[in-house]
Amino acid sequence: MRTPTQKSRRSRAASAVLLATTLAAGVTAAGATAAAAIPAPAAVQAGTAATVQVSWPTVKSGQRGVDVATVQLLLTARGYKDTADGIFGSGTAAKVKAFQKAKHLTADGIVGANTWNKLVMTLKSGSKGAGVKALQRQLTDNGYTVTVDGVFGSGTAAKVKAFQKAKHLTANGTVDVPTWAALVRGGGKPSSGKLSDSQAAAKLKAAGITRTSSGNCTNRNNKKCTSLQDIRTRTIDGVIALKKSSHCSIVITGGTEVGHAGGTYSHWNGYKVDVARNSCVTNYIHKHSKKHHKRGDGAWVWRVTSGGKTVIDYADEYWANHWDITYY
Repeated sequence: MRTPTQKSRRSRAASAVLLATTLAAGVTAAGATAAAAIPAPAAVQAGTAATVQVSWPTVKSGQRGVDVATVQLLLTARGYKDTADGIFGSGTAAKVKAFQKAKHLTADGIVGANTWNKLVMTLKSGSKGAGVKALQRQLTDNGYTVTVDGVFGSGTAAKVKAFQKAKHLTANGTVDVPTWAALVRGGGKPSSGKLSDSQAAAKLKAAGITRTSSGNCTNRNNKKCTSLQDIRTRTIDGVIALKKSSHCSIVITGGTEVGHAGGTYSHWNGYKVDVARNSCVTNYIHKHSKKHHKRGDGAWVWRVTSGGKTVIDYADEYWANHWDITYY
């Protein structure tokens, strides 16, 4: 029996190494092919960094607010024209379903992550249209007030960069998937459910609501001012809903400043606003609430209840020519 030579042993070892290397290369190539076949996350598809993680709110029938208006404006920008009234009704649901069907998504009318990813669009300086209006409304709602004119100019670009910087995003002024996600999550709203004066003022301005004060000021510690500092989001949303439902001229004459009565559900704690008394507002309140009781100061309270709970009290402070409204 012949004993293998040192040379032949080296040859066989080299062959084994070559075979192992070839097999490893094949496995690596196969893995790369398989990985390439897996769809990239939405953030990656949009050309952003793979490390960026995004999340979206769920928007559906019955909801109201700026996120609903954003959906409506983006639908319009995508060719599914819808009225941007901020109310998710049957018309908006039908448009969402049509869009979802066209994009091969589950046509359930609910705007979740998959629908948001298809609905949002990349915007930058020079962009125009309903999509830009959606962006501008979101910026304003987040406290970065900008004119909602549908034109992505230098002012909008500056506000986008400021928002991106605050959210630790790439501050390049281009509205990509992570920026949209941060905007619609309401990143500018305090977790406490209260707003700064500028945030509240921006929301009211966007809804066509104004405020006045005898001192022409907004200092919370001056009773001659009308301040919105630390007002509850629920209160501001309630006033906006009043405006939309009544179609009346709404002017806020009292907010969270000193000089009002104390208590848990007080002006100072952000539950109350004073709204100028006019025939339109008064008629609407009388028609859509129930006369309930007279307060100790002589103001009749008109109440709105839901599920056995009080949700709104309208107190007619006629001597001061305003309605004192509490949103619980």
